[in-house]
Amino acid sequence: MEQKQWDNEFVWIMLSVMFSSPNRRLWEVLSYYESAAELYDDIIHSRCGFMSDEEIARANACNENQGLAILRSCKAKGISVLCYDDGRYPKKLKKLACPPAVIYYVGDIGVPERGRSVAVIGARKASDYSLRVAAKFSYALAAKGLCVISGLADGIDQQAHISAIEAGGTTCAVLGCGIDYDYPHNSAALKAEIAKHGVVISEYYPLSRPAKENFPERNRLVSGLSDGVLVVQAGERSGTLNTVNHALEQSKEVFVIPAHDILSPDYISQSELIRDGANEVYLPEQIIRSIG
Repeated sequence: MEQKQWDNEFVWIMLSVMFSSPNRRLWEVLSYYESAAELYDDIIHSRCGFMSDEEIARANACNENQGLAILRSCKAKGISVLCYDDGRYPKKLKKLACPPAVIYYVGDIGVPERGRSVAVIGARKASDYSLRVAAKFSYALAAKGLCVISGLADGIDQQAHISAIEAGGTTCAVLGCGIDYDYPHNSAALKAEIAKHGVVISEYYPLSRPAKENFPERNRLVSGLSDGVLVVQAGERSGTLNTVNHALEQSKEVFVIPAHDILSPDYISQSELIRDGANEVYLPEQIIRSIG
C-alpha cells in the first residue's frame, strides 16, 4: 500500500503524543522501521505488530487535531519545532539512550554545541553563600566562552542563567514543562532574556504543566548537553543528585563546590560526592582547564 506523504514535524509530534514524552518505547518500536513516517502510517492503519494492546489503545485515542493544534500553537507563539532526524538536532542529545523525539525551543538551538558547555546546578532554596558562588562561577565560565546550562528553577539555576547573561555569554535553559507555561511563576521575562542570549528548550508541548516526574527526565538533557556538571549546593535527597547520576552514566565530568558547613544537612551531598571521587573545585579556572 502506498504510504501517504506526511509532514515530518507533524509525524514526529503525533508519535510523541501517542507514546508520550520521554519516548523510550517509541525508540524500541521505531527500530523496526526505516522512518518515523512509516511507523506512523502503520499505526494509523492498524498494521503495527510491535506495540502492546495498551499502547495501541492509547495511540488510537489520539487524533490528528492534537498534532495540528500543537503546530498552530508553536507558530502563534514563535516556538520552533526540531525533530530527531533534523540536521540541526543537537549531536550531544543523539548520544542519549532516550533522546527527545521532538524539541521545542526559542532562541539559538546551536548555542550549547558551538563550544564547551557546563551545567551549573543546585538547590532551589539556596543559601546566600551558594548563590554568590553560583554567580561567580557562572559569570567566569560564560566570560570565557563556555555555555552555562541549567534548568531555570528557583535558586541556583536562575542565578546561573542571570550571571551568564551579565557576563555577555551564552546560556541554555532546559525546562520540565512546556515553554509557554508560566513555571517557575513569573519567569517569562527571564525566559525571554535567555532566548536572546542562548536558548530555552523543552521536550514537552508548549502548554504542558510541570509534573513531578518531568524533572528527573529533564535532568538527563541538562547533563546530556553539557561537557561537565558543577554542583553548587546539594542537601539530603537533593534532586541535584539525579542530574549527577545522569552525568556519570553519560561519562561527563562532575565538579563539586566544597560544603560551606560540613555539619549542615543543606550541604551533605556535596561532601559525599567529593568522598566518592568527584572533582573538588575552588576556582572557575579549574573547570576551564579540565574541559577546555
